[in-house]
Amino acid sequence: MQVSQGYQTLKSKLWLNGHAFAEHVLCDGSPLSWGKPAEFAGQYRSLQGIVTADRLNLPVLGFFDDWILRNPHIVQRMSGKSRLRFALKKFLTDEAMRAELIDFVAAVCAMVEAEIFLELPSNSSLIIWAHSLANPGVNVNEMTDVDIDSTSVYLADTVRQLKATGLDGIVATIAEKDVEAGAEVELYKPLINVAENYRWGFAFRRPGSSEQAFDGGDYCVLGASNGADSNSTVRMLDPGFWQAPVELTLGRAAYFYAELPAFVEPEIVRRALTMLR
Repeated sequence: MQVSQGYQTLKSKLWLNGHAFAEHVLCDGSPLSWGKPAEFAGQYRSLQGIVTADRLNLPVLGFFDDWILRNPHIVQRMSGKSRLRFALKKFLTDEAMRAELIDFVAAVCAMVEAEIFLELPSNSSLIIWAHSLANPGVNVNEMTDVDIDSTSVYLADTVRQLKATGLDGIVATIAEKDVEAGAEVELYKPLINVAENYRWGFAFRRPGSSEQAFDGGDYCVLGASNGADSNSTVRMLDPGFWQAPVELTLGRAAYFYAELPAFVEPEIVRRALTMLR
């Protein structure tokens, strides 16, 4: 299932990454309750009560960080090999981590009345994250397309475990280092195939301004700047929109997508949302 499905809808829907906003509004800037699935799901339900989105991204890196803090023994299993992808593979294939991830995602999907898309960190950032934890002080200087491709395989096998959670889709983030390593749609086929097999949505995410573009082919590329993806199915809202909403002239699309800034008050967000309804 691609994001382009449903484009005939006359009324645009709202697709948000509101995680930073949720931390600010619900937890005074502190992390949400990643280690407590029911409590975290309740926090996301509160977020949904404020923004009334049709679709929410769930950034999974926060879960990974929290799980490592609660299970530091895994770092020893991730250590001992200099091969760049070794630490990440050990982490993503850990059965205890996978079991908790299943419970976590299932709780969010069950309690939040919106479509939930699991937002994956960029493959390059995950490699660096795991390798640095397992090998303190060691720099990761270069990556190749093989590293990006192999990481997609590891992630696809992990995400495959979430089949019965009620998840609605996957968002694969593309960072500058991924593009430098030769990232292209073909390297993300393992993830795309899982999404298509389970009838999930799939999109790429290319946050912020970048010198190097990423061609998502048939798939939507979410971005932080005002404009549309190549298929015109999703219109991007600039972060500044939430500070000073203006009358939109973006035209019709299946979704408006935005990454909500952390430091914006709920009343301002609600006022801006009225312009999108």
